[in-house]
Amino acid sequence: MSQLAEFVIVLVGSFSIILILMAIFFFVLINKYRVNLLKKQAEALTNFIHGQDEERQRLARDLHDEMGPHLSNIIFTVDRIKDNVQEIPAIVAETKTQIKKAIQDIRTISHDLMSQSLIKFGLVEAIKEMIDRQSENAIKISFTSNSSGLEYDDMIKSHLFKITQEMVYNSNKHSKASLISVEITIDPAKRYLIYTYKDNGTGNKNFNSQDAGIGLKNISTRVELMKGHIEINMKDGFYSRITLTY
Repeated sequence: MSQLAEFVIVLVGSFSIILILMAIFFFVLINKYRVNLLKKQAEALTNFIHGQDEERQRLARDLHDEMGPHLSNIIFTVDRIKDNVQEIPAIVAETKTQIKKAIQDIRTISHDLMSQSLIKFGLVEAIKEMIDRQSENAIKISFTSNSSGLEYDDMIKSHLFKITQEMVYNSNKHSKASLISVEITIDPAKRYLIYTYKDNGTGNKNFNSQDAGIGLKNISTRVELMKGHIEINMKDGFYSRITLTY
């Protein structure tokens, strides 16, 4: 066999080995990527499920803490009729007031589950309505947006509304803040959306995203589902910035 033939055989053999090694390398790399992707998806799904469970627990607390006492008071008020016949008009008026308050609480709980304004009028009006329904003791909320009238995906509207609910709830419960600022800025030409939320609360200088609670993990999962990016900073109050294309 000539040297040229031997050289060609060696060259082909070496090239074949290189191709096989590259194929193995890419197979391992792709498999590792797939495993990591499945792991992240599983973690995201777990966080989302935990977030949904927390929302259900919150609903249960609202029903127990708000509706339970109202209905008990109504029963107690009605029971007074048999012992206070002369006061029936006053008792009826008091009962009506208590029933109206119970109906209002039911509406509030219902809005927290799914805002009709979100369905009918969009995200901006739904957030405005949520702000209007805040109790007098709640933190004041400033909201600005240039997105009114612009069309974008219903999934994004739903996730951003739920994110706003979660953040407002966390601020009211944990932050000791007096003011919340929410801003939605959209570039229609580039189909680019920036959602900014911040409060002037105490914050947490030692905050680590790895130690985030279920609420923040659920928010991060919602951002992932929108294929967006979230930045959180708690050094001076709570600050969050979500960027995404729509």
